[in-house]
Amino acid sequence: MGTGNLVKTDLYSLYDYVQNANIVVPKELFIETLRNFFAEDSYYHYVKDEFGFPKVTDHTNLPKSAGVEDDTTTRLYIGEMYRYDVIYYPSLLVRHTGSHSVPVSMSRNKDIVQWEATRYIDGYGHETIIRTPAYFIQAGAWEGSLAVDIKTRSMRSRDELADLISVHFVDTAFEDLYKAGVIIKSGSPKVGSPSEEDDRNDKLFTVTVDFEIRTEWRRHIPIHDVVDAINICVEIGNLSHEPELIAPNIAITTSVDVIEAYSNL
Repeated sequence: MGTGNLVKTDLYSLYDYVQNANIVVPKELFIETLRNFFAEDSYYHYVKDEFGFPKVTDHTNLPKSAGVEDDTTTRLYIGEMYRYDVIYYPSLLVRHTGSHSVPVSMSRNKDIVQWEATRYIDGYGHETIIRTPAYFIQAGAWEGSLAVDIKTRSMRSRDELADLISVHFVDTAFEDLYKAGVIIKSGSPKVGSPSEEDDRNDKLFTVTVDFEIRTEWRRHIPIHDVVDAINICVEIGNLSHEPELIAPNIAITTSVDVIEAYSNL
């Protein structure tokens, strides 16, 4: 699952952050999940325009069935704000309502090293795998909440949308969000108390569905940024024998300077 969103800042790469799903990523994943879900429906049919935004059109002279069997217009607005300050109902507005840091350990995993395996084959066909340190790992978690505000002109539509959103996120969308790095915590979603208010010459029916979520941040600090040299020791023996017979007192030891090794690449 993805949102097609690109990170514009350089700071993540400068400081070796490979994951940080605190506000932007969970909110955009929720919006994209809702859009994909309702795009499959005929009645609450979501349609996007050529730029990927909700296809909000002028409804003058449009039949009431517009958007049911075609893509003339979206029948449901899904996003985080109203484009051009136009009021469009029914609508699903996703917003971030707060988060806090939850360390995964006292050291923030500072002592964890990720190793990588390199296979070497000499001219005689002897093969060995050497494991070398690749990067240090630092990691932590965020726990926060997202809210989906449902605004409709019909009490029935408000309640139906709340039901659909709740069952979708608790069941069919749960695994996709999990694979994308967003966990919906136990006890969520929580449907709030419905309300209604006067809106010009009509009524506006609203309800909020709250989600408690958990995400993570992760940092991979390359070993070559902190290691000056790597010592390599090779023992000689008979590898065809089980167990392997290592010749005593015969070994090749060398030290490779990391900067010199990179300059020779």
